[in-house]
Amino acid sequence: RTTAELLDEPHYRDVLADMPLIEITRIADGDPVPLPGGVDQPLDGIRALGMGHVIAGAGVGRALALHGADVLNVWRPDELEHDATYATANVGVRSSTINPYDADGAARIRRLLNDADVFYANRRPGYLDKIGLSADAAADGHRGIVYATASLNGEHGPWSSQVGFDQTAGSLTGMMLLEGGGDKPKLPPILVVNDYIVSWLLTAGIVEALTRRARDGGSYRVHVSLTRAALWIIGMGVFDRGYAHEIAGTDVGDGTHRYLDPETFTAETPLGAYQGVTDQVRMSQTPGRYRTVLVPRGSCRPEWLARPD
Repeated sequence: RTTAELLDEPHYRDVLADMPLIEITRIADGDPVPLPGGVDQPLDGIRALGMGHVIAGAGVGRALALHGADVLNVWRPDELEHDATYATANVGVRSSTINPYDADGAARIRRLLNDADVFYANRRPGYLDKIGLSADAAADGHRGIVYATASLNGEHGPWSSQVGFDQTAGSLTGMMLLEGGGDKPKLPPILVVNDYIVSWLLTAGIVEALTRRARDGGSYRVHVSLTRAALWIIGMGVFDRGYAHEIAGTDVGDGTHRYLDPETFTAETPLGAYQGVTDQVRMSQTPGRYRTVLVPRGSCRPEWLARPD
């Protein structure tokens, strides 16, 4: 569809039009939980339990781990994942396998959650409710949890039950038709249009919620919609297609249109020699580093590391 067609949909008018780019909602009261002090990295001592996969959810774990959080992502025993996205989005993340459908597995996840500061996931609508991990269930009896999720179209309204991913949001908002010239949809050269942006937005919301928890106490829900993020990208402006194709990658003028080589890093991992791209933003005073770079999926014990003294 075109962007104009989306803007004429009831779901846009009733839900997406007024949806904040990052939703942060207090969902339970509690005493303030100070952020760890005297640490090397900003998120040292923070524990994040994940059920992220592919990119939009998994990338949250990567971003938190870069700045010191102990991040443990949980997979089902029979769950599949693309090797390429796992090796990119799960950098820095420890990995365990737990069956959430049996009593022992559900109890183990709950114990991990009780000792966590953050829970993040990008799962189909209704899945977390089904396994007893809704936002309200996570906050029940917790000293203060930050519960972060991504969805396609938001958690309310006529399209809230739809299942989709990055390119679904791009198609819904007109991005693919814009890329194809208006007649035939086409994937952009980078293939994904907002997955990593959504994970960064969620991470920013998590950090803000942790700050509020430290100051005011309570538990918080953080949510980002892929479709809302795609609309935000379009809202920043669209280049003329002919001009963009002509100027991209050239040395015209001051050379600001040149393609830049990616900044990479290397590491020895249990999976062998690894080369990956760095994050796009480097903090000047807290540049970040990974405690571990890449581990085989499901290879870690389902337990937390000791917090810093």
